[in-house]
Amino acid sequence: MLLLSKVDADLLQLKDNAFDENVINLYLGDSQNGINRDVKSSAEDGRSSFASTVELSNNSHISYHLSMDNTIITLYPVEKNLFKKTINLFLPEATMNQHHTLTIQEFNGCLLINTILKNGIYLLIELPLKYIFSPRERLDHDWFKAFNPYDFTVRVPHLLFSVSPQFLVAFLEDGGLLGLKQLNDTDVEPILFNDNSYLQSITSLFYGRNSHRSEKAVSCILYEEKYLVILTQHCHLRIWDITTFSLIQDCDFTKEHHFENVDISSYENPGRFVSLFSNYLVVYLPFGNGIFEIGNLTPGSRGRINFTSKGVFTANLSSSSIWSLVDMTLLKPLDLNLTYSYANLVVLWKSGTVSKLQILNILDEDLQAHEWIEATNRSLSDIESEQDLNVNSDAEKGLFNLKSRYQSCLFEKAQKILSENNIIMLPGESELMDYLANLETVLKDLKSKSDEVSSLSIYRDEIILVNSLQKYNHSVYKTNTPLENIYYNIHSESNDDELTRYLKTLHGFSSTISKEVLKDVSERFIGIVSGAVARDSSPNEKFTDIFKSCLENKFELSNLKLLFNELSSFDIIPTLNEFIEHNLEPSVVNPSDFVDSITTDSLATVATLESLRQQVTIQRHFVLQILLTFAFLDFDFTAFEKQITSLLDYHFKQSLFLELYNIDKTLLTKELLTRTTDHGCGISLLSYAELHNYLKYALSDFYETPISINPYFLGFYRSFILQTGVPNEKNMLSPRFLLQNVCWPFHLRGNKVHEFLIATILFACEQYAQAFDYFHLHDYPNTIADCLPDCLKELQDSDSNSIWTPLIVSFTVPHRHSSYEYELSVLFAEIGSYEFALKSIKRSIEYSMREISIDEPHDFKQAQIVQYLDLLFYFDMFSEALDVLRLSPSLSQEVKANYYKSILESTQQSGPFFATLLKLCHSHDKGQLYLPPEDYQIIDKIILSHITDNSWVNLKKLYSFRVINKHERSAVEALYAYAQRVGYDPEAKRKCFLLIINTLSTFDDEQDQWLLNGCNIVTLCELKAELRRL
Repeated sequence: MLLLSKVDADLLQLKDNAFDENVINLYLGDSQNGINRDVKSSAEDGRSSFASTVELSNNSHISYHLSMDNTIITLYPVEKNLFKKTINLFLPEATMNQHHTLTIQEFNGCLLINTILKNGIYLLIELPLKYIFSPRERLDHDWFKAFNPYDFTVRVPHLLFSVSPQFLVAFLEDGGLLGLKQLNDTDVEPILFNDNSYLQSITSLFYGRNSHRSEKAVSCILYEEKYLVILTQHCHLRIWDITTFSLIQDCDFTKEHHFENVDISSYENPGRFVSLFSNYLVVYLPFGNGIFEIGNLTPGSRGRINFTSKGVFTANLSSSSIWSLVDMTLLKPLDLNLTYSYANLVVLWKSGTVSKLQILNILDEDLQAHEWIEATNRSLSDIESEQDLNVNSDAEKGLFNLKSRYQSCLFEKAQKILSENNIIMLPGESELMDYLANLETVLKDLKSKSDEVSSLSIYRDEIILVNSLQKYNHSVYKTNTPLENIYYNIHSESNDDELTRYLKTLHGFSSTISKEVLKDVSERFIGIVSGAVARDSSPNEKFTDIFKSCLENKFELSNLKLLFNELSSFDIIPTLNEFIEHNLEPSVVNPSDFVDSITTDSLATVATLESLRQQVTIQRHFVLQILLTFAFLDFDFTAFEKQITSLLDYHFKQSLFLELYNIDKTLLTKELLTRTTDHGCGISLLSYAELHNYLKYALSDFYETPISINPYFLGFYRSFILQTGVPNEKNMLSPRFLLQNVCWPFHLRGNKVHEFLIATILFACEQYAQAFDYFHLHDYPNTIADCLPDCLKELQDSDSNSIWTPLIVSFTVPHRHSSYEYELSVLFAEIGSYEFALKSIKRSIEYSMREISIDEPHDFKQAQIVQYLDLLFYFDMFSEALDVLRLSPSLSQEVKANYYKSILESTQQSGPFFATLLKLCHSHDKGQLYLPPEDYQIIDKIILSHITDNSWVNLKKLYSFRVINKHERSAVEALYAYAQRVGYDPEAKRKCFLLIINTLSTFDDEQDQWLLNGCNIVTLCELKAELRRL
């Protein structure tokens, strides 16, 4: 039975893109100048040959990796300060026999690293813990030492074991044991154990004889700090007394199990083949499919220690695959809710890149009765990844699914691989889907490789932590909730209770319906709660509508009949009540039932988020299946009203949670921790019980939040919409996908606050036409000012620099309607949507004209008119613009002059504007003048300033403007002045005199037929005479 589930704990998913990873490189030397040190940044990243963790005395953990070429040791804290420091130790030579000659332990406030290099050098590295955990702490000069205590090129070590910080044992390939005792800072003493391995190696060297069997050690543990318990390559269990360096017991498992003549009954490489808990010892033996033998280490005569076998258990593995043991640990019983459990053996296997975790549950102290407990060895995220491109050829949605599923580093690497193979993203939906299919294949392969396991750690003495070969990548195996057990054991045949049988029945039926149909049905259920589905219909009509629109003709009638027959055996209402009460309803959990962390705990945070996501996914899985059955049934809603209403509400919130998770895990984590922990840093991962308590508490908080004002949704809204200018490179598809996947389906129709938020989101997503409609869906200034969410009320602070601040502030002023429309116009104009900007400013002016009892500030009135003028001129609406300029009392003479000057000097608009101006002036020639005197003076002065010696065109403009505005005398005076300046050009002068004479001739009274030239009067007769002389 599957009682545990794998949860991905990739620490990189919490990385803030605003901060680069701080990588410190420490170099221990090179071939030219001996040992030196350098510190600089590095982008080195990749898989390792080995990875594990070491637990410190303060319960913190440090992960260490050995590079593929065995020359770089990488260290980083698992819980805290992950991206404040990662340390790479560059060794001068590769380690001897990979990681098997590498030990890491804590000693005297330092991390002590011992290793033997291929050149025979014994290396000691001491890194202060405060240096590892502090981003600014500097390393002193004396942090590593190199020794040559023994000629390891003659007798080659293949395994190094730490007895204490000052005493290590090197296990040699010839079967010998060599102690390495640290006498002081400069001296290491080699100590040979009392065995004949050295003589056998010399005999083999000089006479070419091979010993009966190589008895080199493959695994070792320390018992009572005095005895070395060693397992040899050919299955001998040897116990050494390290006080006398003598062998005190040699147990041959091959004879015990009658495998003494089988050559293959041996270990290929060193590994974790023995595990000790209290005085119980478990040994893995490579006999047959694998055997685990457990026994006691008990004191014998004369201070000897004996191993007494108590039980033998055969590995429970499929023979269709070749599995190798990676790691194993014997420990106290885990919290698996089992009836009997005396001890647990956690076993980690590997076949290629595929891993398998099992637990051998020993039932009682006789160490005979046992059972194998299985775990799911694919995370729920990996299981769900099969549906990522099932998007009805919506390539953009498929791309989003892949970006949500995989970490950015894997995504970038996959794209690079495709590019190197000349596979690129081409335009066109089908071509893009082909590219995404290739991309998904590479991503899955990279994910599989990054998940390849390396070792097993028991975190805080209980929690199963698996370390992967990829840096920062771990996985936690968590104990399942009852509902998770049902989900993962849905196909098992066992004696089930009624609720389990009911859920299995629903699962069996729903599995016959396609994923696309289930997705459509889910969206319709969300629509029932949001009001998107027929708000005026009765509940029964809504379910009928879902059946007709999503399910009709999309199922097999025989499957439906089978479902009805099986459902008839259940008492549905009590079963639904049990399901809701025990699996969905918020639990009463006291925050004291888990421990808050005062700093961010990376592993705990990732594990809790992924566990919570798994729990919500599984809950939603069954909730949807239950609701699905009601779409097929003709039922009395009143009988099930309480249960269905509750299930619809849970389904709505579960779907919202999962969509927020897909959009941005980091942001969801931040909102979750802020609301559910005192310091906003998450919890300390101390036990399975505390993990489950926190999950219940966090889930209760999410379920208890009202649908109308969901703080988690508002957190995303604040980040993606209100905080403009904040980069969000983690998900380049937001905020558009926030709109499509969250905001649009989950906003409550008819809720004015929700629909105002939707308006702002549509605007941020450049859907301006729809945004304009939603900005005017309700009378927002009068209706939502008092019920705005806090994130919008905060914008009313004078220090806010959000683009939305002026719009929200408009709700607080007396002239709120005109101000609201004005601010909308400014918003639309700033992004170039001038059509809607013009519509909004017109509405603003209409409100100002309608609400005359409200006194608007002069500055607002002028800003309003200026905005209107800008838009009128943008659309070349010169007639309307001139009406505003000449009639608006709010505009100062300076503002008017600036507008007239700008438009008359515009290269593109000057001509059409001036033509419109003349036309309008001419249309008023029978009555009152079109332009007020001050406007005439402004325009006249501007045109006059443009006239130069050769500006005949501008002169004509000035002449026409003055004539059309009844200023004929000043018009001809301008012509005369021009004619005097261009006397060298008879033809230009002639044109001027002709115009002057014709104009003055139109005056009825001869006494009026004159012009001023400075202080002199020039009459019409004088002008004609002068013309004749030309």
